[in-house]
Amino acid sequence: MSIFEDAVSIVREAEHLVIGTRFKARWRHVESALDTIVHAPWFVLVGVQERLATFVLALFLVPVWWCLIAALMWATGGGSAVSLHTSQGWVVAGLMATGSVLFRLPSRSTRLGIRPPQVAALAAHIKSIAPDEATMKLLQAGVATLDANATQRITRIQWLLGLCWAGLAWATSHWVFAAGISDMTRREATTDIFGGLLVFLFFGVGAVSYEGTVRIVKQTIDFAFLEASDSRRGEQPVASGGSEFLD
Repeated sequence: MSIFEDAVSIVREAEHLVIGTRFKARWRHVESALDTIVHAPWFVLVGVQERLATFVLALFLVPVWWCLIAALMWATGGGSAVSLHTSQGWVVAGLMATGSVLFRLPSRSTRLGIRPPQVAALAAHIKSIAPDEATMKLLQAGVATLDANATQRITRIQWLLGLCWAGLAWATSHWVFAAGISDMTRREATTDIFGGLLVFLFFGVGAVSYEGTVRIVKQTIDFAFLEASDSRRGEQPVASGGSEFLD
């Protein structure tokens, strides 16, 4: 196959490993339809799963931080303040839990979703289609070109969501909070804007999840190339030298 086809096969294999399963079809048009109807939602759901795991971690940390705050106040002699200001304590605990998730160590945050077995499987696929180091570098350059396209798509989606958010903000300020608007018009506008907000949230969550899955695929490919290259160097025969000892 050509470099282009091999590069595409690497990206597709990475997608297959990240998604976990893939329906295959003999006909190209059927396979394209399956990618659009079945595999694309699964691809986004992988990102949703990662975001949900982060959200669950934040929820778990809320009571942990509350207990730490309560213990700190009790140790400093402010134990009565905990019982009198329970709601404030939970708010502070929620803020600390959110900060703990947002500012996680890079060794934790940058490896989310990356699975060593998936990296090893993709590295084996790369080695099967790249007979030498030169071909592997060409394939890596081809995959980088495809990744640039995916990055541009994410940027366009973000700009579109930003324009939609600006439109919702403009409509809210002119049809809901503006003075001189009749109650009937305000109620109708509120209903429409709320519906638009739900649509915006749907696509916003999808965009964030899609971006997360793309990151997982990219990092899986990057580490697979590194592992394949390292394995290829390890397989190179070592030139035998002469006799080390002379009689």
